[in-house]
Amino acid sequence: MAQKKRDNRTAFFFILPWIIGFICFTVFPVIFMVRTSLTNAKMVGKPKFIGAANYRNMFKSATFLNSLKVTVFFTIVMVIVTAVWAMIMALLLNRKQKLNGIFQFCYFLPSVVPSVALAYAFRTIFGKDAGLLNGLLTLIRGGAVNINWLYDKQTVYLVVFFITLFTYNTGQMMLIFRSGLADVPEDLYEAADLDGASAVRKFFKITLPMISPLVLFNAVNGCISALNGSFALLYPLTGESGDPNGMTQVLSLLIYKEAFSNMKLGYASALSVILFLLAAAFGIAIFLISGKTVYYEN
Repeated sequence: MAQKKRDNRTAFFFILPWIIGFICFTVFPVIFMVRTSLTNAKMVGKPKFIGAANYRNMFKSATFLNSLKVTVFFTIVMVIVTAVWAMIMALLLNRKQKLNGIFQFCYFLPSVVPSVALAYAFRTIFGKDAGLLNGLLTLIRGGAVNINWLYDKQTVYLVVFFITLFTYNTGQMMLIFRSGLADVPEDLYEAADLDGASAVRKFFKITLPMISPLVLFNAVNGCISALNGSFALLYPLTGESGDPNGMTQVLSLLIYKEAFSNMKLGYASALSVILFLLAAAFGIAIFLISGKTVYYEN
């Protein structure tokens, strides 16, 4: 009994630094954020308690309602697009061919580039007047091409979601799927071949169920990345207003605008609380859906 107590005490001391960090950098900021959201705090001046006024004003704001809709849309589409692309890349890498390791390295290399640098690089490519893509299309067409890729309603989403294919989240998903595919038992595929199953049927009946826990893991991480990491990607591309006409103004951009441009820290904190609750709602929804779709071998 004494030895068990000593072991428990030792284990507690090992995890104590993490507990301290969690309290200081997660619990306390969340509590402070909620407290600030109930005030009219600004950059200067003493904050005054106003209760739920920020939340009432928020849900009366057309800007907030549009930002909430854009955030939900951006998160869902980004998770689907990046997960599907990562799966395709993982399936290609899983084929036993030469130079697979080099291809994996080359594809993952842009993923380690900081999101801000990546966004500015693609902004150069998709620029209107001096963009590399417009310059290439001009050479091919033989006439001037001045498409405003990032500020045109018809092209902005295509460009933004194309850029997400090169983010760290997509590269990480690919590596996780790649490791999961390597662990699928070969005898399952051999049995399916004997039954005359097609490649598509083998994917949906064998591959996908066997790696479904990894699909769940990537879906949750993808949602968190889309909600919290979208700022670093979208701010350099479309600005704090989410041009054109707020089509890309996710909540993180609106929080930045209200806090640092409009100086409304209390209102920005209330927006942050909504973003926190939205992330929790996405996580809960994914786990509820996964209850009947994720296969665990044990």
